[in-house]
Amino acid sequence: MTSLFDAHSHLPKPGSPGGLASLRVVCGTCESDWEAVLAHADGDGRVLPMLGLHPWFVAEASPNWALRLESLLRSRQAGVGECGLDFAREGADREGQTAAFRVQLRLARQLRRPVAMHVVKAWGPLLELLREEGVPPAGALIHAYSGSPETAQALQAMGVLLSFSGDFRHPDRSKPREALRAVASSHLLLETDGRADLKDVLEAAAAIRGATVAELEALTWNNGCRCFKESLG
Repeated sequence: MTSLFDAHSHLPKPGSPGGLASLRVVCGTCESDWEAVLAHADGDGRVLPMLGLHPWFVAEASPNWALRLESLLRSRQAGVGECGLDFAREGADREGQTAAFRVQLRLARQLRRPVAMHVVKAWGPLLELLREEGVPPAGALIHAYSGSPETAQALQAMGVLLSFSGDFRHPDRSKPREALRAVASSHLLLETDGRADLKDVLEAAAAIRGATVAELEALTWNNGCRCFKESLG
């Protein structure tokens, strides 16, 4: 029996790959999809729901988004995310993103929920913010990790797990491959991001790490269950 853990995905779209994972984390990214994520989890026992405000959508969030998010989290056993920092886009509202991310880190800590973080070209600010706020104790991961092996080491020392999507298979993505090769076995997760086949990601990651697919499957299953133990009850 396979035990596949998809550490980060989204609501399924027509034609998207899916159905392989024994457990999969499904993240909401804005107010308009939070209820849909919860409904999807109600209809599929393999889904671990997460509700968050993605940095791309901070500017369009309603004034009471944080209160609504807290209310939903208190009413359901869901994690926090996808949230974080993305400074890659021109004119990114760094101050607004940081404030929204801080709110969600505090909710994850207060409610003892795991947190899924999106981080692009903001590694220094991320580390600074995590040092200020602390890493939520119920589990924390960076999804689709794209930073350096040095940053990966700093995050692991803080207890953050690193999840790798299929992007590391692209020829120009050498940095994620280096980090994937170097990440400690205890801090490794794999994901589809709703766009890849989990078996393909496993096979490619196993080749890079010099492991068997079975070894990596068991490893990422155990790490996923440990990271999301609060959500699993």
